[in-house]
Amino acid sequence: MKVLKDSKGFNNKQYLISDILKPPLSAKARAKEMVEDEEVLKVFVDASELDFQGIFGLGVCFVGQGSVKVISKKHYNQMMKTHNVYAELKSISFAIEELDKIIANTLITPSSVKIFSDCVIVDKLRDNRKLTRNSSFNEIGNKIVALCRIFEGKYETIDINLITMNSDIKRYNPFYKAAHNAARKALNKN
Repeated sequence: MKVLKDSKGFNNKQYLISDILKPPLSAKARAKEMVEDEEVLKVFVDASELDFQGIFGLGVCFVGQGSVKVISKKHYNQMMKTHNVYAELKSISFAIEELDKIIANTLITPSSVKIFSDCVIVDKLRDNRKLTRNSSFNEIGNKIVALCRIFEGKYETIDINLITMNSDIKRYNPFYKAAHNAARKALNKN
């Protein structure tokens, strides 16, 4: 077997990737449709933790109106180490805080914003009830609900929805993968 090398001398084994792992045409069409959607701004969030140290990377990908914007940041909380749910909730909070800047830079005001997270606890946020017995989770949950209310008060024509991603939305989704990679990149993880 001949090993191919690229211009930098690294092994290029792209030809070994199975056709099964390539996204189907329907997934490519779905991604293109998300980018070109002018009515709904889709936001994908994810978080990552650095070796169970309480250092989290928060990643957010904004998709719609012909553009894709990915942002990330580090968040430190030693008391919440090994609590990935906390980090996921912080990434939602970070996304809502950044929404104002994104909306200000759009030509057409979207009619709704959908924030997608793979955290199952997001469903409880909509019901406005206690999330868990952990007070830190409840505090960040209350902050998310308050941020949503402030956003809806400022932009009365825009609905904001928090949605738990199911496997169909997550599969072959380059925007969720971008948020995931941004969270890891904030921590210098590869």
